[in-house]
Amino acid sequence: MNSKDPRTLLTTVFNHSSFRPQQEEIIENVLAGKNTLAILPTGAGKSLCFQIPALIFDGLTVVVSPLIALMKDQVDNLKRRGVLDAAYINSMLDQRKKERIYELLKESQLKMLYVAPETFVDNKLMSILQSCTISFIAIDEVHCISIWGHNFRPDYLRLKKIIRALHEPPILGLTATATKTVEEDIQVQLGVTCDAFKDSFDRKNFLFSVLTVKSSRVKEEFLKGLLENLTGSAIVYVNFTRTAEDLAGYLSKEGLSASFYHGQMEKEARKNVQNAFMRGETKIIAATSAFGMGIDKEDIRTIIHYNLPKSIEAYYQEVGRAGRDGNISNCILLYSEGDEIKLRKLITWNTPEAKQIKAVLDLLQRHGGNLIYVNTKRLANTLGLDEVSVRLMLHHLEEKGAIKTHFKIFRRAKIRLTDTDLDGGAEVERIVRSRYFREHKWMDLKELGAALGMSIARINWLFRNLEAAGKIELAESDVCIPVHINSGIAGIDAGQIRDMFLKLERSGLKKIDRVVEYVRSGECRRRFLLRYFGEDYNRLCNACDRCNPFLKLGAEGKERERDVVDARDKAGVGDDLSKEVLTDRAERAKEKETIPLRLPVEAAGSIGDGKSLELFNELKKWRRDVAAQKKIPPYCVFHNSTLIGIANQLPKTKKELEGIKGIGRRRIEAYGDEILRIVNGT
Repeated sequence: MNSKDPRTLLTTVFNHSSFRPQQEEIIENVLAGKNTLAILPTGAGKSLCFQIPALIFDGLTVVVSPLIALMKDQVDNLKRRGVLDAAYINSMLDQRKKERIYELLKESQLKMLYVAPETFVDNKLMSILQSCTISFIAIDEVHCISIWGHNFRPDYLRLKKIIRALHEPPILGLTATATKTVEEDIQVQLGVTCDAFKDSFDRKNFLFSVLTVKSSRVKEEFLKGLLENLTGSAIVYVNFTRTAEDLAGYLSKEGLSASFYHGQMEKEARKNVQNAFMRGETKIIAATSAFGMGIDKEDIRTIIHYNLPKSIEAYYQEVGRAGRDGNISNCILLYSEGDEIKLRKLITWNTPEAKQIKAVLDLLQRHGGNLIYVNTKRLANTLGLDEVSVRLMLHHLEEKGAIKTHFKIFRRAKIRLTDTDLDGGAEVERIVRSRYFREHKWMDLKELGAALGMSIARINWLFRNLEAAGKIELAESDVCIPVHINSGIAGIDAGQIRDMFLKLERSGLKKIDRVVEYVRSGECRRRFLLRYFGEDYNRLCNACDRCNPFLKLGAEGKERERDVVDARDKAGVGDDLSKEVLTDRAERAKEKETIPLRLPVEAAGSIGDGKSLELFNELKKWRRDVAAQKKIPPYCVFHNSTLIGIANQLPKTKKELEGIKGIGRRRIEAYGDEILRIVNGT
């Protein structure tokens, strides 16, 4: 692991022979100590962009990840590759394991530490990190910091403060979906200016179709018809937990292998469902957006959106879980006006009313100049609000200088002594002797702290140290955010905050407008999606229901539709969609004959003559062999448009190769001799 060369680490540690697009440039920028934003589509290899620099730098790399399961998987995978100095810390670890990690940090024995954003509330962890030499901070799913993004998470808002507390090391933000607005907001919220790197969002192996249905019954029947002809695995995305449960039940009764997944399930149940899906024991998952981040399963052939997605970003990230192996995959959206109405109501329902905002302000203004403890969940329930709204209000007020928030603490504790000799020093002895200390009963730490002249945060610290030492068993309750109310709170108007929420509501409704526009638009689906992310695509893709009549879905003639889907699932391999056109056998689908759907060559009209077409096919065969050898999708070697350019222009030298779009210096070094050999027929 002592190599300082990215390419050496790529081959020796990660077993890849070449970088994917943008990876090497991003790594070089990080190694240069520059703030970096990497916007790469799902499956483009974002983790290598921070793992390789982490192994090269001498200091510690902190990796912020919102997914507890994913960080464990990545650390386990690193250890299998011989990278033993990586660890993760999150709320699910017991105190003893946390203490072991603290010791490794103090001894500079770790190269990578994965941290969930909410874990930074641990004062002890922060104090140790402040003494570490941090090379850079990698923030995965960085779009979660933007309230204008599709997956906002309030815990990310603390990252600016955390970056400052850790002496402002360089930042690497990583995301699979970000519009220009979100890209700019990410940098504002982090308080940094980044060099941005982007790769094409075009997933050439995706087939896009949309079906409009009027009733739930028709939608269920059509879904069943699609899934009955399924090859590989499928995820069916829904907007509500009840829908996920009902759909899984319906599909199971119809004899299909289906389970449901949503965020309200117990952790162990979610884990069991995910593991069964990953092992192939369950073929279909009906799930909310809680399912999918970090899912790296190669044979997901179909993503169906049973309900209307909340945004194009969410839609594209979710369909990105299919086709990781580079083979053709189906992306099907089922639209009904009823779903759209429910989604819009959900957006407006989550917008706080003026009286609710005023109630929060009144609470804070009554304690001007004091420190109070805010239980955001309890306050939200009392006022009929979403907890995210309360936390957004606190963030807004802190940005205005009206309040200052501190790391979370717990105000109630229940303790069982497991060792008669606590050996915790004079402070612990005072606590145990206090008349407010009760074993096996819930203690009010505010009351205890007031009697002893000790802060609740300090009592938290002492109790957690005793737990780590095996002296006590500790249960925590009433988790609160300490909030110091500044004098500026008096000048805050509830209308200002209401305006912020109304702006967010308009943004959310506008995102739904764009999804509906995607559904109803007559233009190429791929062109619409890529343009949304700022990418030009000026041709017909021949791989969506707008460009290819055989990809159209309809509520009538369901037998034909099922056979089309069946055929698409079995259609082909690779990313080029280069298959023969459907013949009149399509008519026989009405008698339930399976159609071996084969799509035309993309941009076939640009192939010059028979010789060029023959060369194009030779180049594709070569590309397929290279991709198989390197275990990467074919499009990671060269895109179709590049092979067409070679076939038409017939370059004779490496200098002539440079003039063909899609061939850079590194690819000429890697593949130039082989390409010229094929072109020259030698």
